[in-house]
Amino acid sequence: MRSLAWTVALVALLGASTQAQKEQKEERRDFSPFYWSQSQQFMSPYASTGKMEQIGRTGVAAMHATLLNENKILIIDKAEWNEAQFDSGQSAFSVEYDLETNDYRLLPLETNTFCSGGGFLGNGTFISTGGGERVGRTWKAAPGWQSIRHFNPSLDGSSEWNEFTTGKMVENRWYPTVETLPEGDLFIIGGSIKGAAVNRDEINVPSYEFWPPRSQGIVDMPFLNETMPYNLYPFTFVLPDGNMFIFANNQSIIFDYNNNKVVKRLPDIPGVPRSYPLTGGALMLPLDPANDYNVEILICGGSEKMKNNAVADDTCGRINLGDENPQWEMDTFVHKRLMPDGVFLPDGTIFWANGCQRGWAGYNGRNHDPTFEPLIYNPDEKKGERWTTGLADTNIARMYHSVALTIPDGRVWIAGSNSVSPPDVLAEYPTEFRVEYYSPPYLFKSATRPLISHVPRAVTYGQSFDILVNLGELAQAGSDPEIKVALLRPGFSTHSMHMSQRYVVLKHTIDTDLQSITIEAPPNANIFPPGSGFLYVLCNGVPAKGAELFVEHNVEDLMI
Repeated sequence: MRSLAWTVALVALLGASTQAQKEQKEERRDFSPFYWSQSQQFMSPYASTGKMEQIGRTGVAAMHATLLNENKILIIDKAEWNEAQFDSGQSAFSVEYDLETNDYRLLPLETNTFCSGGGFLGNGTFISTGGGERVGRTWKAAPGWQSIRHFNPSLDGSSEWNEFTTGKMVENRWYPTVETLPEGDLFIIGGSIKGAAVNRDEINVPSYEFWPPRSQGIVDMPFLNETMPYNLYPFTFVLPDGNMFIFANNQSIIFDYNNNKVVKRLPDIPGVPRSYPLTGGALMLPLDPANDYNVEILICGGSEKMKNNAVADDTCGRINLGDENPQWEMDTFVHKRLMPDGVFLPDGTIFWANGCQRGWAGYNGRNHDPTFEPLIYNPDEKKGERWTTGLADTNIARMYHSVALTIPDGRVWIAGSNSVSPPDVLAEYPTEFRVEYYSPPYLFKSATRPLISHVPRAVTYGQSFDILVNLGELAQAGSDPEIKVALLRPGFSTHSMHMSQRYVVLKHTIDTDLQSITIEAPPNANIFPPGSGFLYVLCNGVPAKGAELFVEHNVEDLMI
């Protein structure tokens, strides 16, 4: 047998050889183009800026847009020349846009949808309200002032517009606002009886009505006389107590729409008017059961006057309706911005894009100095720390008649801009058909994102339901990941309005194996009026792709 000393010597020799090989390997790594000296943790250059990409064309100028389901966007222009045309040579002015193929399908329309409103009934049907004048010859369309147009969304590309000549609003309404109500019908407010640069007493429509019509018919609303002339497209939000927040010009009220009663007058917002044509943007901040669904309203931007060189506003006002004596807290908007679009992201922050720094809303020389830089606003941060800047920007001017929508995969779909009439693709600020997608930073913070499945199509208020979740590398069994569940309704986008847009945080419990979540639907229709929303589950700030979920008084109410 070999001696113990020989064995020890052999082990020492092998150890020295192994160490030498290791040193040689490390030396080779230093010069290898495939060697990464730092941690292999996922890093992306877009993790702080996000990414802006130009993909696809809309075919028609995107004056209005709404998300129909997980894959389709309905786009509406007015009756005018567009690059999308029927075989007859007549221009289309509505299309259905496919988010998977970035192609579109032409949709015939009979009446002029110029500066109209829109919203979804609780049963899932989309309703387009109002519009403009008769247009003849090449772009044929009947008057749309009182029109009600129906569109039932589908995934198979078979949906078409339905217009009924006997089913119309009581009043002509150009620039009306539409809000989905807890009862499942629509609240239609304001507007003018014909087109104008700004509202005037003789054309003002100081009233509201409902669709389908209610027994009281048209209801007078003095607030729309008090806020002249800047009161077209008033901001409206259904509140958790069943009343409504209504804002026009620089004034706001809490309003009982069922009894035509002003419940409370709020202080005027400081600074410039914020309503068309000195257009700002507004949101009701996320509703959260953790603070008993306390309501705060955010209104940003606007312009000082109806002049082509007027300076856009660079402030935001935020008011807490839960305070005993609500007051506007003023904050910066970072950039001067008129005609901004503010949309909720799946994490409850707000993405702001589009707009310009000089002028006022309208055609032909009224908009100048586009604002190319987007912003993200975090309502949960303290004043002075809410804004994220330095995001990926655009080189496309998005001014009058631009739109933006958050789509299910967590990106923002951006389109439109048509500040010239008739349309002109060669103008300084041309009629714009290009589509952009903004991917927020949360899509680049991890190599993977959560997956969800088994989401029911429809639930009722207060119902608990289970879904499956795969958190992947974001969390492992036994860990304590940060989970957030929310329901987002993108709303109807036009003229910096996002009618019925809403974000509600949902109560939930995640199973200890991190593979299923029990979720509680909103407790009542005042929190989330009936209809569609997109369910998001976030793990450590990274969202799964949203799944469409209908919340109804009764599941049988859903008609699509």
